Amino acid sequence: MILYAEYVFLENFVMNFIILSLTARFAKYQSKKLLLVLASSLGALYAFIIFFPSLHFMFSMMMKVACSMLIIVVAFSPYRFKDFFRLLGIFYLITLIFGGAGFALFYFTNFNGIVSNGIFYITNVSLKNILVSCGIGYILIHFCWGYIQKQISREKVFTKILIEINGISVEVQGLVDTGNSLTDPLTNYPVIIVEYEAITNLLPEEVKRIFNQSTTIDYKQVALLLDNQSWMTRIRMIPFQALGTENGMLVGFKPDRVSIENNSIMKETQDTIIAIYHKKLSKNEDYRALLHPDLV
Repeated sequence: MILYAEYVFLENFVMNFIILSLTARFAKYQSKKLLLVLASSLGALYAFIIFFPSLHFMFSMMMKVACSMLIIVVAFSPYRFKDFFRLLGIFYLITLIFGGAGFALFYFTNFNGIVSNGIFYITNVSLKNILVSCGIGYILIHFCWGYIQKQISREKVFTKILIEINGISVEVQGLVDTGNSLTDPLTNYPVIIVEYEAITNLLPEEVKRIFNQSTTIDYKQVALLLDNQSWMTRIRMIPFQALGTENGMLVGFKPDRVSIENNSIMKETQDTIIAIYHKKLSKNEDYRALLHPDLV
């Protein structure tokens, strides 16, 4: 019984440590190895309840969820609820993938085991078998995770944008918008739509005066006010179509450069146009610009 208990602890500890390590990696959340070891040990000790009939109430669904939450808290100590639930969700996802890989391996081989209170105990486990199961699970995660992230990123990706002109720069939070296919008719450069309030420091007084006076922009007036000025060569008129607007027009300008954060790396480009939007793009103000998908 003692030898069996040691195997139960070993197999659960190894699996918990690998799952928690992958959770940290895919969630991009830092954690100390000692905390991962402590949390893995805690999860492995939970399996020992099978030896104590008086504690079988711990196998209830509520207690299992509570135990997994405690493991996440011990391993990562997240300060925000958002981070906590993100880590918990990734932890469950990786656990399900590993569990499926393990059951598939058990089904096609001569593994022996028992199921007790929703927990599967292997009776002839070996380090080789554990590593094979982990390898299958890792391969599934490695190849599937990139695809899942790619699909999600097509729907909603936030990124930092740094817009610079005449030595002045502003930083805004942008959303990669797959529905934004606007391009400059003159240069065919992709267009970034930015809230007026976010880039007022970049604009000349003449343009700010027009935007401050009315939400309906007189494009001819813009051209007249900027006549014979250096800004006139920067101004663009961007036609667009939207729900309720068949022949809309946005005032845009050519910046000196734009830097866009992509995978924690700032990518610089000069081949883009900034279109000015007079209203709010987000009700929650979690982004103030809409990026053309080609820019990322």
